[in-house]
Amino acid sequence: MKVLIVDDTNTDRLLLKLHLSKLGYKVIEAANGQEAIEKFVEHSNQLDLILIDVQMPCMNGFEAVKSIRKIQEQKKQEWLPVIFLSASAEDADIEKGILAGGDDYLIKPISQKVLSAKMLAMKRIADMRRRLVESNRILNELATTDHLTGSANRRAFESTLEHEMSSSRRYGSRLACAIFDLDKFKVINDTFGHDAGDAVLVEVVNRIKANLRAGDTIGRIGGEEFGIILPNVEESEVLAAFDRYRCIVADHPVVHESINIAVTASIGVAVYAGEEESKEVLLKRADESLYEAKETGRNRVVYHP
Repeated sequence: MKVLIVDDTNTDRLLLKLHLSKLGYKVIEAANGQEAIEKFVEHSNQLDLILIDVQMPCMNGFEAVKSIRKIQEQKKQEWLPVIFLSASAEDADIEKGILAGGDDYLIKPISQKVLSAKMLAMKRIADMRRRLVESNRILNELATTDHLTGSANRRAFESTLEHEMSSSRRYGSRLACAIFDLDKFKVINDTFGHDAGDAVLVEVVNRIKANLRAGDTIGRIGGEEFGIILPNVEESEVLAAFDRYRCIVADHPVVHESINIAVTASIGVAVYAGEEESKEVLLKRADESLYEAKETGRNRVVYHP
């Protein structure tokens, strides 16, 4: 466990640090409430527990924890256990600590046996918290990822598109949205089998992923149909960018079980520059361009500026 200890008294902080270090915990120190907030922001992804003194100058422990809880809420972070340390055993102070966002309250001077027991209990909570975070990550991945190709699924793709369109409106930038379809994919499935078809989909996505910029998105819209979002793109670069992806797909066959499978893609592109246009209308424009690419020979990019 990694623990943030906050105390303005150097001696108390040092004793606490020595005891926790002997128990095998990693310790980060802060000398006042403001520094505690700064250390929390810096290390929030690694912290498992905060031990914080109540009585400190400038900003007391209650105020610091209230601020930390607000930051957690704003960033949608998982709950982090907090134990207040205080010389006061008044019921009102203990109540105030819990209402401020604390989970426990220890009276100074702190017995090493009591502290060790509390730390063991907090370690159990930290372990449960880690498992919860990991479970949530896996569930989120399952909810947003296409299980075959590892690209975004349709729901996640459309959510990303809405977000990027909002950014485009806010900052006056352009984004390009393309829909591409693998040509005569049914023939691949019928000729080589569905395992080969799956291998083709995976390889095509991997090739394109390897050439996307940071912040670009590829998603599986359905079957052999995919979408690509390129934020912050110049209109003069759009056609060349998507023709490069077309070549990445077409220039080399997909090898499956020693069989070379030729693959091409038709791509329809639409550009968004902050107009009053919905996600559905933008996708429809890209889809119409894709239909035109299919009707005019396949293995090509259609984009009408």
